[in-house]
Amino acid sequence: MFFDRPSKGERTILLSVRFDTLSATDHDLIEFSHLADSAGLHVIKTQSVRRKAPHSATCIGPGKVLELQEAIRLEKLDLLVLDHELSASQQRKLEHELKIRVMTRTELILHVFEDRAQTHEGKLQVELAMLSHAQSRLVRGWTHLDRQRGGIGLRGVGETQISLDKRMLQKRVQVTQTRLKKVQQQRNRQRQQRTRNRVPTAALVGYTNAGKSTLFNTLTRADVYADDRLFATLDPTVRRLENSAELEILLVDTVGFIRDLPLELVAAFRSTLEEVTRADLLLHVLDATEPKLDEICRAVNTTLEQIGAAALPIITVFNKIDLAPDITLRRADANCVSARNGTGIEELREQILNRLYGLHHRYRTELKPNDGKIRSLLYDMHVVEHEEIRGDGSSRFTLNLKAEQANHLMETYKLRLHG
Repeated sequence: MFFDRPSKGERTILLSVRFDTLSATDHDLIEFSHLADSAGLHVIKTQSVRRKAPHSATCIGPGKVLELQEAIRLEKLDLLVLDHELSASQQRKLEHELKIRVMTRTELILHVFEDRAQTHEGKLQVELAMLSHAQSRLVRGWTHLDRQRGGIGLRGVGETQISLDKRMLQKRVQVTQTRLKKVQQQRNRQRQQRTRNRVPTAALVGYTNAGKSTLFNTLTRADVYADDRLFATLDPTVRRLENSAELEILLVDTVGFIRDLPLELVAAFRSTLEEVTRADLLLHVLDATEPKLDEICRAVNTTLEQIGAAALPIITVFNKIDLAPDITLRRADANCVSARNGTGIEELREQILNRLYGLHHRYRTELKPNDGKIRSLLYDMHVVEHEEIRGDGSSRFTLNLKAEQANHLMETYKLRLHG
């Protein structure tokens, strides 16, 4: 659509490009390789390059282009993926010089997201992100069709081909945005219902592949798809948190974050990420085996700031401690769990319960048939564990209450509570 490009292949060379203001680290290359694996690429070579500044024509410079041409010839490579953004002209120039398809990191992530999206909303969000990215890559690439001539009765020459394509892209963006808006309205109605019912919500956030979905399944006894791949989960899932007090708490599994998450994805997945911003509590899940936890934390915090969720209360959870048992010695003040074997899960459940409801005690009380206002209040407070309705219309309740809630009910409504 945009210009004639070499066909896409799978024999891939990965090139991590860094400039003086940034440092190329082992973590960058490892994550880059994981992204390529998640996209199903067959990585033959991995290289890194440092420059003082981007080359205006190719970003990587003529010397590196010559080196890549030789590697492509010897290894029979057909795809170059750069861990850096390119302008449309730089990307086109590289493809012209190398005679193979050139893909940026953003396009690689978009490809992974396209493969992972399962629900209607997820597919629409990925489509919108890809269209938004395509708008920024549209360049003039036709030599055979510069302008369409005006027809009979029209004045002058017609539109340029690039103008036609821009208009076509814009129309597709508008159609996709309209369809996505309808789906988002349904999600907003679901959020409003939860708000009216005063059901507290905790959202799992963290770097992709930290084990959030596995932890989600363990905490909720659900069966959400989980895999040891980047971005295994794209679509948010809401389930009830299993807890000893049987209080209503909803847990949300969300898309994983990553370093320098493309702005197109942040914008397109805004409705999905709103599940994070509307939560009462965040569970920041970290992979205990990750050697560069500080960098991971910075990337997650940056994304939380981008979506306006940085000020929400957070519980830090170190997952996979069965693979890194010494983490409990270095992080004694944090929650160390293993979602696979269940270590520390019950303690985490109790902490979530206490953060959302505080310390609770079980009480019993009775209401008369004409105490409908108090009965409605108890359900609105979401503290009813059990209600037994008697033949005369009266009810016997078992309640889970904080001390201040119990005092408020006894003082304001003269409710008699028995511990």
